Amino acid sequence: MVDSLKRPRPQILIFTDLDGTLLDEETYDFTPALPALELIHSLRIPLIIVSSKTRAEIEFLRKRLSLDSPFIVENGGGIFFPGTFTLPEGHPHERVGGYHAILIGRPIREVLERANRLKERFSFKGFSEMSPEEIASVTGLKIEQAILASKREFDEPIVLKSPLHDKEIFCKKASDFGLDCVYGGRFIHLLLGGNKGRAVEVVLDIYRQLRGPIFPIALGGSPNDIGMLEVVDKAVLMQDKDGAYIKGLGNPGLIKVEGSGPRAWNKAILSILADFS
Repeated sequence: MVDSLKRPRPQILIFTDLDGTLLDEETYDFTPALPALELIHSLRIPLIIVSSKTRAEIEFLRKRLSLDSPFIVENGGGIFFPGTFTLPEGHPHERVGGYHAILIGRPIREVLERANRLKERFSFKGFSEMSPEEIASVTGLKIEQAILASKREFDEPIVLKSPLHDKEIFCKKASDFGLDCVYGGRFIHLLLGGNKGRAVEVVLDIYRQLRGPIFPIALGGSPNDIGMLEVVDKAVLMQDKDGAYIKGLGNPGLIKVEGSGPRAWNKAILSILADFS
């Protein structure tokens, strides 16, 4: 009798940042995470990429990872569900490139219009002003990948030429122009309305409507991951390249793991899924 009254097992969802999390920050390799990735596939757990990378970059990676789940691009600027994914009836969305798209951030042209006003006070250069060769130089990407990284729709990564400690002053001024300013692992990102946490909440709401109870897990380690890590049940925090952890997280389900990149990601996922089973 007790068994018949058990609640249904919640649907696990895994949200992950890429650079320094699922991907090695220098080589962009994910090979050490293959055991966990294979387990995720075997359990049919949606693996949802949440990144500052562009749609073009994530599409390329999704093919290599054999993923068919939704993904979130450019720091929460847009959410893209495969065309075969049936959204809840009446849920607002647009058709973009064969996807059901929920656009949270404003278009990149509006971001650039406001960003140009910051040129009067600060010296910086954004991806929109760089050639693929320049993007490759500052990111370590191959030219082909740098071209994909240049296809921005919502978010402008910039390199601040003034001293690094000026980034807080820069972001304060950016906010005066209505821009959102977040720190990624390598760059300052300027956007309008995009937010990883908000985008993840939208995806969670859709899955709850479609599947009922869910158990969301998220992995990240940069300041722009804070919003995402705050809205899930189990948050996995990676160390940065200096071995430090970002501050400001209040999630009671927070786990701090040693290291970063695909090896730490693999170990964390295997441990969590073992405990869950």
